[in-house]
Amino acid sequence: MKQAIFVFTAAFLASATNAETVAELHEKELNAIDANNDGFLSKDEFDAFSDYAFQAMDEDKNGTLGQAEAKPFLDIKQFQNVDRNKDSFISRSEYDAQMNEDFGAADQNGNGQLD
Repeated sequence: MKQAIFVFTAAFLASATNAETVAELHEKELNAIDANNDGFLSKDEFDAFSDYAFQAMDEDKNGTLGQAEAKPFLDIKQFQNVDRNKDSFISRSEYDAQMNEDFGAADQNGNGQLD
């Protein structure tokens, strides 16, 4: 599952701007995230996996991601982009805001799901 977290997180926290980014996810990871196996990634499925990914990355369970925790998943530029208040930590609200923006950008037809 760590591989899925890496691929998923890197794809979306890197500021995904089109649905092709979702296509870059390996079919195995998409199938793991697509809970109802309909071939689409709904906002609810996206949010559930996003929550799982944050919790898995937050190794010390303090509700933030430090640079060391995020390093296996994000490069420094990606980390800095998500760390909006520049305190060297990614808070849950910063992470959620970025993930929501990325989902919206990838959902080009606005139907609330990624295919």
